[in-house]
Amino acid sequence: MFVLRRIAEGELEINTCLGIEYVLVMKEKNRENFGELTKLWKEEDLKDVYGLVCFDNTDSIMPLYKNSTYYIMTNSGRTFANISYE
Repeated sequence: MFVLRRIAEGELEINTCLGIEYVLVMKEKNRENFGELTKLWKEEDLKDVYGLVCFDNTDSIMPLYKNSTYYIMTNSGRTFANISYE
């Protein structure tokens, strides 16, 4: 089981259950996939988005914003990956 932990401005912490698998699509590394997944989004919706986390068989998409910090956590609370903007 994976959890996406977002720490937004003002130290707001948001945890989203991703289930047993997720797909990480980074804008710079996966331009084609990123474009396909966001083709219906407005330009202002993509401002400061550097990647996407897809889960629930890619039915759910969570945008990753440059001004937040993101961690993929395991069900035991351990950090699996830091996917924050570099």
